[in-house]
Amino acid sequence: MVRAATGGTNPGHARLFNRRVVLETIRLHGPLSRAAIARHTGLSVQSISNIAEDLSAEGLLREERLRQQGGRGAPAHDLALNPDGGFTFGIALDHRRLMVVLTDITGRVRRQVETGIEGQPPDSVLTLIASTAGRLADAEKAGRDRIWGAGVVMPMIFENGEPVAFGPTSMPAWQHVPVVGRLSAALGVPVLVENDATAAAVGEQLYGIGRRLKDFFYIYIGVGVGGGMILSGHPYRGSAGRAGELGHVVVDPGGRQCACGNRGCLERYVSLSAAQHALDGLPEGTHAIDPSGIAARVDDLDVWLDEAARHLSTACVTIGNLLDPEAIVVGGTMPSRLLGPLIERLKVRLSEASVGRRHTPIFEAEIDLDTPALGGAALPLFEGLAPAASLLHMPVQKHG
Repeated sequence: MVRAATGGTNPGHARLFNRRVVLETIRLHGPLSRAAIARHTGLSVQSISNIAEDLSAEGLLREERLRQQGGRGAPAHDLALNPDGGFTFGIALDHRRLMVVLTDITGRVRRQVETGIEGQPPDSVLTLIASTAGRLADAEKAGRDRIWGAGVVMPMIFENGEPVAFGPTSMPAWQHVPVVGRLSAALGVPVLVENDATAAAVGEQLYGIGRRLKDFFYIYIGVGVGGGMILSGHPYRGSAGRAGELGHVVVDPGGRQCACGNRGCLERYVSLSAAQHALDGLPEGTHAIDPSGIAARVDDLDVWLDEAARHLSTACVTIGNLLDPEAIVVGGTMPSRLLGPLIERLKVRLSEASVGRRHTPIFEAEIDLDTPALGGAALPLFEGLAPAASLLHMPVQKHG
Protein backbone atom coordinates (compact mmCIF):
# COMPACT_ATOMS: atom_id res chain seq x y z
CA MET A 1 0.00 0.00 0.00
CA VAL A 2 1.28 3.44 -0.87
CA ARG A 3 2.07 5.54 2.16
CA ALA A 4 -0.56 8.22 2.81
CA ALA A 5 0.37 11.81 3.41
CA THR A 6 0.04 13.12 6.92
CA GLY A 7 -2.83 15.45 7.78
CA GLY A 8 -2.66 19.24 7.94
CA THR A 9 -1.60 20.98 11.13
CA ASN A 10 -2.46 23.92 13.39
CA PRO A 11 -2.83 27.54 12.24
CA GLY A 12 0.69 28.51 13.32
CA HIS A 13 2.16 26.49 10.46
CA ALA A 14 -0.97 25.97 8.40
CA ARG A 15 -0.29 27.76 5.16
CA LEU A 16 3.08 26.28 4.19
CA PHE A 17 2.49 22.94 5.85
CA ASN A 18 -0.95 22.41 4.35
CA ARG A 19 0.34 23.30 0.88
CA ARG A 20 3.00 20.64 1.27
CA VAL A 21 0.49 18.12 2.54
CA VAL A 22 -1.69 18.68 -0.53
CA LEU A 23 1.26 18.42 -2.93
CA GLU A 24 2.58 15.27 -1.25
CA THR A 25 -0.87 13.66 -1.29
CA ILE A 26 -1.28 14.31 -5.00
CA ARG A 27 2.26 13.09 -5.70
CA LEU A 28 1.67 9.81 -3.89
CA HIS A 29 -1.85 9.04 -5.09
CA GLY A 30 -2.00 10.55 -8.56
CA PRO A 31 -4.74 12.85 -9.84
CA LEU A 32 -7.38 13.34 -7.14
CA SER A 33 -10.59 15.29 -6.73
CA ARG A 34 -10.76 18.00 -4.10
CA ALA A 35 -13.06 15.80 -2.03
CA ALA A 36 -10.59 12.88 -2.20
CA ILE A 37 -7.72 15.13 -1.11
CA ALA A 38 -9.85 16.31 1.80
CA ARG A 39 -10.45 12.70 2.85
CA HIS A 40 -6.72 11.92 2.72
CA THR A 41 -5.57 15.01 4.60
CA GLY A 42 -8.36 15.92 7.01
CA LEU A 43 -8.51 19.45 5.54
CA SER A 44 -11.84 20.92 4.54
CA VAL A 45 -12.89 20.93 0.88
CA GLN A 46 -12.91 24.74 0.98
CA SER A 47 -9.33 24.75 2.27
CA ILE A 48 -8.33 22.38 -0.51
CA SER A 49 -9.99 24.65 -3.08
CA ASN A 50 -8.13 27.71 -1.75
CA ILE A 51 -4.78 25.91 -1.70
CA ALA A 52 -5.37 24.45 -5.17
CA GLU A 53 -6.16 27.88 -6.57
CA ASP A 54 -2.87 29.25 -5.28
CA LEU A 55 -0.82 26.27 -6.46
CA SER A 56 -2.46 26.33 -9.90
CA ALA A 57 -1.68 30.03 -10.26
CA GLU A 58 1.97 29.21 -9.49
CA GLY A 59 1.97 26.51 -12.17
CA LEU A 60 2.43 23.61 -9.74
CA LEU A 61 -0.99 22.02 -10.22
CA ARG A 62 -3.23 21.50 -13.22
CA GLU A 63 -6.74 20.20 -13.65
CA GLU A 64 -7.47 17.01 -15.54
CA ARG A 65 -11.02 16.47 -16.77
CA LEU A 66 -12.49 13.08 -15.95
CA ARG A 67 -14.86 11.16 -18.18
CA GLN A 68 -18.37 11.66 -16.87
CA GLN A 69 -19.64 8.60 -15.00
CA GLY A 70 -23.41 8.92 -15.66
CA GLY A 71 -25.76 11.52 -14.21
CA ARG A 72 -26.00 15.14 -15.22
CA GLY A 73 -23.82 18.17 -14.99
CA ALA A 74 -20.28 18.94 -16.10
CA PRO A 75 -17.56 16.30 -15.71
CA ALA A 76 -15.54 16.45 -12.51
CA HIS A 77 -11.96 17.66 -12.54
CA ASP A 78 -9.07 16.05 -10.73
CA LEU A 79 -5.99 17.90 -9.52
CA ALA A 80 -2.61 16.67 -10.72
CA LEU A 81 0.95 17.87 -10.42
CA ASN A 82 2.01 19.93 -13.41
CA PRO A 83 5.21 18.25 -14.63
CA ASP A 84 6.46 21.54 -16.10
CA GLY A 85 5.88 23.40 -12.85
CA GLY A 86 9.30 22.71 -11.41
CA PHE A 87 12.56 20.85 -12.00
CA THR A 88 15.50 19.60 -9.96
CA PHE A 89 19.00 18.41 -10.80
CA GLY A 90 20.35 15.16 -9.39
CA ILE A 91 24.15 14.92 -9.50
CA ALA A 92 25.90 11.71 -8.46
CA LEU A 93 29.64 11.12 -8.74
CA ASP A 94 32.13 8.60 -7.50
CA HIS A 95 35.66 7.52 -8.45
CA ARG A 96 34.71 6.51 -11.96
CA ARG A 97 31.59 8.21 -13.24
CA LEU A 98 29.39 11.26 -13.12
CA MET A 99 25.64 11.18 -13.67
CA VAL A 100 23.54 14.32 -14.00
CA VAL A 101 19.76 14.02 -14.26
CA LEU A 102 17.04 16.62 -14.69
CA THR A 103 13.74 15.55 -13.14
CA ASP A 104 10.38 17.27 -12.97
CA ILE A 105 8.28 17.60 -9.83
CA THR A 106 6.48 14.33 -10.56
CA GLY A 107 9.85 12.58 -10.22
CA ARG A 108 10.12 11.70 -13.91
CA VAL A 109 13.60 11.91 -15.40
CA ARG A 110 13.43 14.32 -18.31
CA ARG A 111 17.09 14.30 -19.33
CA GLN A 112 20.22 12.55 -18.13
CA VAL A 113 23.89 12.32 -19.01
CA GLU A 114 26.49 9.86 -17.74
CA THR A 115 30.19 10.30 -18.33
CA GLY A 116 33.48 8.90 -17.08
CA ILE A 117 35.55 11.12 -14.77
CA GLU A 118 38.24 8.74 -13.55
CA GLY A 119 41.44 10.66 -12.78
CA GLN A 120 39.91 14.12 -13.28
CA PRO A 121 40.58 16.72 -10.55
CA PRO A 122 37.70 18.33 -8.65
CA ASP A 123 37.95 21.66 -10.51
CA SER A 124 37.46 19.93 -13.87
CA VAL A 125 34.57 17.84 -12.58
CA LEU A 126 32.79 20.87 -11.09
CA THR A 127 33.12 22.71 -14.40
CA LEU A 128 31.77 19.66 -16.21
CA ILE A 129 28.80 19.42 -13.82
CA ALA A 130 27.87 23.07 -14.39
CA SER A 131 28.09 22.83 -18.18
CA THR A 132 26.21 19.53 -18.30
CA ALA A 133 23.40 20.79 -16.07
CA GLY A 134 23.09 23.91 -18.22
CA ARG A 135 22.77 21.84 -21.39
CA LEU A 136 20.08 19.63 -19.86
CA ALA A 137 18.05 22.62 -18.70
CA ASP A 138 18.35 24.33 -22.09
CA ALA A 139 17.36 21.16 -23.96
CA GLU A 140 14.23 20.84 -21.80
CA LYS A 141 13.53 24.60 -21.96
CA ALA A 142 13.54 24.67 -18.16
CA GLY A 143 14.19 28.24 -17.07
CA ARG A 144 16.22 28.89 -13.94
CA ASP A 145 13.11 30.35 -12.28
CA ARG A 146 11.55 26.87 -12.43
CA ILE A 147 14.56 24.94 -11.14
CA TRP A 148 14.11 24.34 -7.42
CA GLY A 149 17.65 23.24 -6.72
CA ALA A 150 20.28 20.55 -7.14
CA GLY A 151 21.17 17.56 -4.99
CA VAL A 152 24.79 16.36 -5.08
CA VAL A 153 25.59 12.82 -4.00
CA MET A 154 29.05 11.42 -3.25
CA PRO A 155 30.42 8.41 -1.32
CA MET A 156 31.63 10.69 1.47
CA ILE A 157 30.56 12.32 4.71
CA PHE A 158 29.78 16.04 4.51
CA GLU A 159 30.54 18.68 7.13
CA ASN A 160 29.36 22.26 6.54
CA GLY A 161 28.74 21.52 2.88
CA GLU A 162 32.23 20.15 2.26
CA PRO A 163 33.13 16.47 1.74
CA VAL A 164 35.41 14.75 4.24
CA ALA A 165 37.54 11.86 3.01
CA PHE A 166 37.50 8.69 5.08
CA GLY A 167 39.92 6.08 3.79
CA PRO A 168 40.61 4.58 0.33
CA THR A 169 36.96 3.86 -0.43
CA SER A 170 36.13 7.59 -0.34
CA MET A 171 37.50 10.31 -2.65
CA PRO A 172 40.54 11.92 -0.94
CA ALA A 173 41.08 14.52 -3.69
CA TRP A 174 37.75 16.10 -2.75
CA GLN A 175 38.66 16.65 0.89
CA HIS A 176 37.18 20.01 1.99
CA VAL A 177 36.39 21.17 -1.56
CA PRO A 178 33.57 23.78 -1.17
CA VAL A 179 31.10 21.84 -3.31
CA VAL A 180 27.99 23.71 -2.19
CA GLY A 181 29.44 27.17 -2.65
CA ARG A 182 31.07 26.43 -5.99
CA LEU A 183 28.05 24.76 -7.56
CA SER A 184 25.51 27.21 -6.12
CA ALA A 185 27.41 30.03 -7.77
CA ALA A 186 27.84 28.15 -11.06
CA LEU A 187 24.26 26.87 -11.34
CA GLY A 188 22.45 29.81 -9.80
CA VAL A 189 20.21 27.51 -7.71
CA PRO A 190 20.31 26.17 -4.14
CA VAL A 191 22.55 23.11 -3.77
CA LEU A 192 22.11 20.32 -1.21
CA VAL A 193 24.68 17.61 -0.56
CA GLU A 194 24.24 14.08 0.73
CA ASN A 195 26.22 10.88 1.05
CA ASP A 196 25.36 8.18 -1.48
CA ALA A 197 23.71 5.82 1.01
CA THR A 198 21.17 8.32 2.35
CA ALA A 199 20.46 9.62 -1.16
CA ALA A 200 19.92 6.06 -2.38
CA ALA A 201 17.50 5.49 0.49
CA VAL A 202 15.60 8.64 -0.53
CA GLY A 203 15.50 7.43 -4.14
CA GLU A 204 14.24 4.02 -3.04
CA GLN A 205 11.63 5.63 -0.81
CA LEU A 206 10.27 7.75 -3.66
CA TYR A 207 10.55 5.34 -6.58
CA GLY A 208 11.13 1.81 -5.31
CA ILE A 209 10.13 -0.59 -2.56
CA GLY A 210 10.21 2.27 -0.06
CA ARG A 211 6.85 3.49 -1.39
CA ARG A 212 5.36 0.55 0.50
CA LEU A 213 7.33 1.12 3.70
CA LYS A 214 7.22 3.81 6.37
CA ASP A 215 10.49 2.89 8.09
CA PHE A 216 13.44 1.05 6.59
CA PHE A 217 17.22 0.89 6.71
CA TYR A 218 19.06 0.95 3.39
CA ILE A 219 22.43 -0.82 3.16
CA TYR A 220 24.35 0.70 0.26
CA ILE A 221 27.12 -1.54 -1.08
CA GLY A 222 29.52 0.11 -3.48
CA VAL A 223 33.26 0.65 -3.33
CA GLY A 224 32.62 0.89 0.41
CA VAL A 225 29.51 0.35 2.52
CA GLY A 226 27.08 2.96 3.80
CA GLY A 227 23.69 3.10 5.43
CA GLY A 228 20.66 5.33 5.10
CA MET A 229 17.62 5.51 7.38
CA ILE A 230 14.07 6.42 6.44
CA LEU A 231 11.97 7.04 9.54
CA SER A 232 8.29 7.97 9.26
CA GLY A 233 8.78 8.51 5.55
CA HIS A 234 11.67 10.97 5.89
CA PRO A 235 15.45 10.57 5.88
CA TYR A 236 17.10 10.63 9.27
CA ARG A 237 20.60 12.09 9.25
CA GLY A 238 21.46 12.49 12.92
CA SER A 239 22.86 15.57 14.64
CA ALA A 240 25.92 15.87 12.39
CA GLY A 241 24.81 14.00 9.27
CA ARG A 242 26.59 10.77 10.21
CA ALA A 243 23.59 8.58 11.04
CA GLY A 244 23.67 5.19 9.34
CA GLU A 245 27.46 5.09 8.92
CA LEU A 246 27.34 1.31 8.77
CA GLY A 247 30.61 0.66 6.97
CA HIS A 248 32.62 1.37 10.10
CA VAL A 249 30.62 -0.75 12.48
CA VAL A 250 33.01 -3.38 13.85
CA VAL A 251 31.84 -6.89 12.95
CA ASP A 252 35.13 -8.72 13.55
CA PRO A 253 36.94 -7.39 16.66
CA GLY A 254 40.66 -7.48 16.08
CA GLY A 255 40.13 -8.16 12.38
CA ARG A 256 41.43 -6.37 9.30
CA GLN A 257 42.92 -2.91 9.76
CA CYS A 258 40.70 -0.06 8.59
CA ALA A 259 41.64 3.48 7.56
CA CYS A 260 39.34 4.82 10.30
CA GLY A 261 41.74 3.44 12.92
CA ASN A 262 39.65 0.48 14.02
CA ARG A 263 39.95 -3.17 13.10
CA GLY A 264 37.26 -5.41 11.65
CA CYS A 265 34.98 -2.74 10.12
CA LEU A 266 32.15 -4.06 7.93
CA GLU A 267 33.36 -2.54 4.67
CA ARG A 268 36.67 -4.38 4.95
CA TYR A 269 34.61 -7.53 4.33
CA VAL A 270 31.46 -6.44 2.48
CA SER A 271 32.17 -4.05 -0.43
CA LEU A 272 33.33 -4.06 -4.02
CA SER A 273 36.74 -3.08 -2.71
CA ALA A 274 36.79 -6.18 -0.48
CA ALA A 275 35.56 -8.38 -3.34
CA GLN A 276 38.31 -7.14 -5.65
CA HIS A 277 40.88 -7.75 -2.90
CA ALA A 278 39.58 -11.32 -2.64
CA LEU A 279 40.22 -11.76 -6.37
CA ASP A 280 43.62 -10.13 -6.81
CA GLY A 281 45.10 -10.03 -3.28
CA LEU A 282 46.22 -6.41 -3.74
CA PRO A 283 45.72 -3.86 -0.95
CA GLU A 284 42.44 -2.01 -1.16
CA GLY A 285 42.74 1.36 -2.87
CA THR A 286 45.67 0.22 -5.01
CA HIS A 287 43.73 0.73 -8.25
CA ALA A 288 40.27 1.65 -9.48
CA ILE A 289 37.41 -0.76 -8.86
CA ASP A 290 35.97 -2.55 -11.90
CA PRO A 291 32.42 -3.69 -10.98
CA SER A 292 31.77 -5.47 -14.29
CA GLY A 293 35.10 -7.28 -14.04
CA ILE A 294 34.25 -8.41 -10.51
CA ALA A 295 30.80 -9.60 -11.59
CA ALA A 296 32.33 -11.58 -14.46
CA ARG A 297 34.31 -13.61 -11.90
CA VAL A 298 31.48 -14.27 -9.47
CA ASP A 299 32.21 -18.01 -9.65
CA ASP A 300 35.59 -17.28 -8.05
CA LEU A 301 34.00 -15.47 -5.13
CA ASP A 302 32.17 -18.32 -3.43
CA VAL A 303 34.32 -18.18 -0.29
CA TRP A 304 34.11 -14.39 -0.21
CA LEU A 305 30.31 -14.47 -0.53
CA ASP A 306 30.06 -16.77 2.49
CA GLU A 307 32.32 -14.53 4.57
CA ALA A 308 30.56 -11.35 3.42
CA ALA A 309 27.12 -12.79 4.22
CA ARG A 310 28.30 -13.83 7.67
CA HIS A 311 29.55 -10.36 8.55
CA LEU A 312 26.59 -8.63 6.91
CA SER A 313 24.21 -10.77 8.97
CA THR A 314 25.90 -9.48 12.13
CA ALA A 315 25.28 -5.93 10.98
CA CYS A 316 21.64 -6.70 10.11
CA VAL A 317 20.97 -8.23 13.53
CA THR A 318 22.45 -5.09 15.11
CA ILE A 319 20.23 -2.86 12.94
CA GLY A 320 17.17 -4.91 13.84
CA ASN A 321 17.89 -4.84 17.55
CA LEU A 322 18.64 -1.12 17.69
CA LEU A 323 16.08 0.31 15.27
CA ASP A 324 13.46 -2.40 14.63
CA PRO A 325 12.68 -1.09 11.09
CA GLU A 326 9.94 -2.57 8.93
CA ALA A 327 12.62 -3.88 6.56
CA ILE A 328 16.25 -3.73 5.54
CA VAL A 329 16.81 -2.91 1.87
CA VAL A 330 20.12 -3.88 0.28
CA GLY A 331 21.32 -2.19 -2.89
CA GLY A 332 23.99 0.12 -4.28
CA THR A 333 26.39 -0.14 -7.20
CA MET A 334 27.24 -3.79 -6.64
CA PRO A 335 26.19 -5.62 -9.86
CA SER A 336 23.04 -7.71 -9.48
CA ARG A 337 24.95 -10.83 -10.50
CA LEU A 338 26.90 -10.48 -7.26
CA LEU A 339 24.32 -8.73 -5.09
CA GLY A 340 21.63 -11.40 -5.64
CA PRO A 341 23.73 -14.33 -4.34
CA LEU A 342 24.95 -12.20 -1.43
CA ILE A 343 21.38 -11.39 -0.37
CA GLU A 344 20.28 -15.01 -0.68
CA ARG A 345 23.12 -16.18 1.57
CA LEU A 346 22.36 -13.34 3.96
CA LYS A 347 18.71 -14.45 4.25
CA VAL A 348 19.77 -18.04 4.96
CA ARG A 349 22.14 -16.93 7.72
CA LEU A 350 19.55 -14.69 9.33
CA SER A 351 16.94 -17.46 9.22
CA GLU A 352 19.32 -19.92 10.85
CA ALA A 353 20.28 -17.39 13.54
CA SER A 354 16.73 -16.41 14.43
CA VAL A 355 15.00 -19.76 14.88
CA GLY A 356 11.93 -19.20 17.04
CA ARG A 357 11.94 -15.40 16.74
CA ARG A 358 11.34 -12.82 14.06
CA HIS A 359 14.16 -11.22 12.12
CA THR A 360 13.88 -8.02 10.09
CA PRO A 361 12.78 -8.79 6.49
CA ILE A 362 15.48 -8.30 3.86
CA PHE A 363 14.69 -6.97 0.38
CA GLU A 364 16.81 -6.22 -2.65
CA ALA A 365 16.53 -2.63 -3.80
CA GLU A 366 14.22 -2.07 -6.76
CA ILE A 367 16.13 0.94 -8.08
CA ASP A 368 19.59 0.17 -9.41
CA LEU A 369 22.62 2.26 -10.36
CA ASP A 370 20.62 5.44 -10.95
CA THR A 371 19.35 5.52 -7.36
CA PRO A 372 21.88 8.05 -5.98
CA ALA A 373 21.19 10.54 -8.78
CA LEU A 374 17.42 10.13 -8.35
CA GLY A 375 17.86 10.52 -4.60
CA GLY A 376 19.92 13.64 -5.20
CA ALA A 377 17.19 15.10 -7.41
CA ALA A 378 14.67 14.27 -4.70
CA LEU A 379 16.47 16.33 -2.04
CA PRO A 380 15.14 19.70 -3.31
CA LEU A 381 11.72 18.05 -3.76
CA PHE A 382 11.68 17.15 -0.06
CA GLU A 383 12.51 20.77 0.72
CA GLY A 384 9.68 22.08 -1.44
CA LEU A 385 7.01 19.38 -1.43
CA ALA A 386 7.11 17.11 1.59
CA PRO A 387 5.76 18.24 4.98
CA ALA A 388 8.52 19.12 7.43
CA ALA A 389 9.40 16.09 9.55
CA SER A 390 9.19 18.15 12.74
CA LEU A 391 5.52 18.85 12.05
CA LEU A 392 4.40 15.35 11.21
CA HIS A 393 3.16 14.61 14.73
CA MET A 394 0.90 17.67 14.97
CA PRO A 395 -2.88 17.25 15.07
CA VAL A 396 -5.09 17.53 12.02
CA GLN A 397 -6.43 21.01 11.26
CA LYS A 398 -9.72 20.51 9.53
CA HIS A 399 -10.69 24.09 8.80
CA GLY A 400 -7.39 25.95 8.28
